[in-house]
Amino acid sequence: MNSDQPPSPSFQITILMGSVRPDLILSGINRGANLGMETVFSGTVGAAMTGLLLGIPSIALSQAYSDRNAVRWDTARAVAPKVIRQFAMGAWSRGSILNINFPDVPIGELGPIELTTQGTGLMDDVEVISAIDPRNLEYHWLRLRRSFREDTSGSETCAIGRGRVSVTPLQFERTNQSILASLQAGLAG
Repeated sequence: MNSDQPPSPSFQITILMGSVRPDLILSGINRGANLGMETVFSGTVGAAMTGLLLGIPSIALSQAYSDRNAVRWDTARAVAPKVIRQFAMGAWSRGSILNINFPDVPIGELGPIELTTQGTGLMDDVEVISAIDPRNLEYHWLRLRRSFREDTSGSETCAIGRGRVSVTPLQFERTNQSILASLQAGLAG
């Protein structure tokens, strides 16, 4: 698949909107940042990636927090409309989504928008929690373990840590090119 172009959808998305296709999909605002490798676990990012699959410009929005019971929703509420308008229909929409994270700072301490790379993020481990639901069926829940650490310069984690809004274009293509070349060399030999 060419990473510059989303796949051509062969199905319709007219269930909710009738024959009208949306001009833009906004997924979120999610409680908790979607940073680094943990974006593969994110329903917020996943919904935006589905929009990309359907050929619709899509943005994933997330509000970082340090206290789950005191999320600074006012930060995202204050700046999200401006950020969305600034990027809504840019050239990015033909081959990627935007993953936008709002930092866990009061509005008065909010820094500028920063265009960022994905980086590693804060995830250390994934724990599987198993339990029985009210219908007596077993289910499994993933709990991501995170810790603060340095990330690569220019990453979304660094921007959020400095109190800035991070905007990261994400795409489907995640091929590790150096490993692919190594595997191809091994097969050729």
